[in-house]
Amino acid sequence: MDWLDVKDSLAEAAEQSDETLTEGLNPQQREAVLNGDGPLLIVAGPGSGKTRVVTTRIANLILNRGVAPWEILAITFTNKAAKEMRERVERLVPAGDGGAPWIGTFHSMCARILRREIDALDGYTRDFSIHDTGDRNGLIKSIVKELGYDPKRFRAQVIGGWISSRKNNRGREDGLQLSDGSMDEDVYHAVEKKYRERMQQQNALDFDDLLLKVLDLFDNHPGVRDGYARRFRQVLVDEYQDTNRVQYLLVRHFASFHQNLTVCGDPDQSIYAWRGADIRNILDFEQDFPSAKVVRLEQNYRSTARILDAANVVIANNQARKDKDLFTEGEQGEQIAVIECGDENDEAREIAAQVRSHVARGGRYGDCAVLYRAGFLQRAIETALRYDSVPYQVVAGLEFYQRKEIKDVVAYLRLALNPADDVAFVRVVNTPSRGVGDTSLARLASFAAERGLSLSAALGDPLALEAIRGRAKKGLATFGELMEELAPARELDAAVALDVVLEAIDVDRWMAELDDGTSTVDRAANVEELRAFAAEYDSRQPDGKLRGMLEEVALVADTDAYEGDEDRVKLMTLHACKGLEFPFVVIAGAEDELLPHERAVDEAEDPDTAIEEERRLFYVGITRAMKRLLITHTTFRSFYGGGRPTLPSRYLRELPEGDVAGVGPEEREEEALGAFDPVEGTGAGLVVGELVQHPHFGRGRIEALAGAGINARATVVFNTAGRKQLLLQYASLERLEA
Repeated sequence: MDWLDVKDSLAEAAEQSDETLTEGLNPQQREAVLNGDGPLLIVAGPGSGKTRVVTTRIANLILNRGVAPWEILAITFTNKAAKEMRERVERLVPAGDGGAPWIGTFHSMCARILRREIDALDGYTRDFSIHDTGDRNGLIKSIVKELGYDPKRFRAQVIGGWISSRKNNRGREDGLQLSDGSMDEDVYHAVEKKYRERMQQQNALDFDDLLLKVLDLFDNHPGVRDGYARRFRQVLVDEYQDTNRVQYLLVRHFASFHQNLTVCGDPDQSIYAWRGADIRNILDFEQDFPSAKVVRLEQNYRSTARILDAANVVIANNQARKDKDLFTEGEQGEQIAVIECGDENDEAREIAAQVRSHVARGGRYGDCAVLYRAGFLQRAIETALRYDSVPYQVVAGLEFYQRKEIKDVVAYLRLALNPADDVAFVRVVNTPSRGVGDTSLARLASFAAERGLSLSAALGDPLALEAIRGRAKKGLATFGELMEELAPARELDAAVALDVVLEAIDVDRWMAELDDGTSTVDRAANVEELRAFAAEYDSRQPDGKLRGMLEEVALVADTDAYEGDEDRVKLMTLHACKGLEFPFVVIAGAEDELLPHERAVDEAEDPDTAIEEERRLFYVGITRAMKRLLITHTTFRSFYGGGRPTLPSRYLRELPEGDVAGVGPEEREEEALGAFDPVEGTGAGLVVGELVQHPHFGRGRIEALAGAGINARATVVFNTAGRKQLLLQYASLERLEA
């Protein structure tokens, strides 16, 4: 069936006027939908309805502009987004027999093209395999060994990440070389060369290759490129600010014949430079396409006016952006709350109390999201929510105590306390690697079962290792010796016991094995956060020792009660929250060194550029909030087993004063929280000026009291710890005689 027949089958639908198709759209949305041929840049602010605009534009092209469905290429970044886009288009455009628009991710589109065209490239057939990151790293590891290099020094994950970066920055000369010219650079290049050869020998492509091989086709086989460029009369790319160099070049190829390219995105939400996204692609669009029309979607349908005012003022401090000014016809809304807390535990308890207050006023747990820049902040927040029986869900991540590195350390601690714990034994007997495979472990388990022994006890019998050969035999013997080293830890303070374990297992070696090229620092930070928790436990429960801490961890890590409950607080990083929205948003840890993150700034070639990207991350967090926004920071925070004073994030100083209600030493708490109204158990009898004793901070004098019920709090100036704000529900203050 040709396109004329398809058009006839759609005649009834095509009778829709522009007014019918665009009913309910605002003037700017309507302008973007109805724009005709030529380059089009849609600068779409958060909550501005861009998905509806893109899908309605596709429908209009088909129904009213004479474009065949299969002449449309629409690219987005996730399979979920592509699926939603397809479903929306299908609802707007009746299906025809002639074909559907090409809607998918860059990788799915390129795989589709390669299945048709890859035989034009030497050494590949259409039956190629696709290797994931694990496959890639495994092959690189074998190549490192094959070439005679030390796999501990030249880690597969790091080399794989370097190779991927070079591929995705094709055509860019900045930051692609190991600039010191050392032997390491020679090794990396040698491994890269051998990797390309081995992949071709296997007729295999990795994820980066899917894009690069299409780029090779288009660069070197203009006939193939022209076929697709002529076919796709209209090319649309969503989230254009997230494209990298290779994706940019592919888009240019796809749109090279008709020049009908629509890109939609927001430079102010470009937060993925660390994985190759290049903000210059969207900033330079009008330079690349001088005839481009620009439509700005600035009306927001998500947030209150106060939240949008704050977002506008903050992001205006960036230089690398496209001007836009978000606005809403909705309500003014309440002020943004900025609360200063004493430390991460005070902060976590504050967040839990605010969530419960939200629910007490008729809200839902599912309305709430807690966002943070660094993953290690999650532990204290989870603990406070658990203790307050607040259901939660970690989005795009693992709950703190479910992370591999934390479960491994806890398993070692459990074995130190209880060597008969076979579950813990199996988890860590080969962590770090000791050459103990499944076969050897099965033989040991059989020996232990026949004699009624635990696995640890079986290792103490010389007969247990007789049937085991090679490296596994030595590895099991070494592990048995390690268990003996850990035995005294059972009587130690929790933090000391943890230090004993980390030293015994050689934590640096273990971290190196876990390194995937991007997360070593985060894994190390998580382990150090566990160390901080152990030290904090010791200060709270000096008689609890290792046994008490493990009991507490087991209670906090029990997630069975919350499985399947959708009405839960969402915990996630600021990077993971993009595209989501919540009635009540908390941004935790708004401190310099965390937001902006010191590592992101220190490791950047241009610190000013990094500061702007971190500000964009803060902007994304702000604009997730629909009704309420709470931002917290501390005056002291535990870092890597120790602690240090902290300063509020520089971005907080950019918030407009009229839209912010601050709660801190320099603010009048009563204005934000209301007059002090104690109830039994939460500060009854306390008065300003009297002396009190705190179990951790010691002696101090009450400087201010504010709030009611669960929000009742005291500002206390302690003799040694300084000024602290305490939620009275948790503070356990004891009144002292003057």
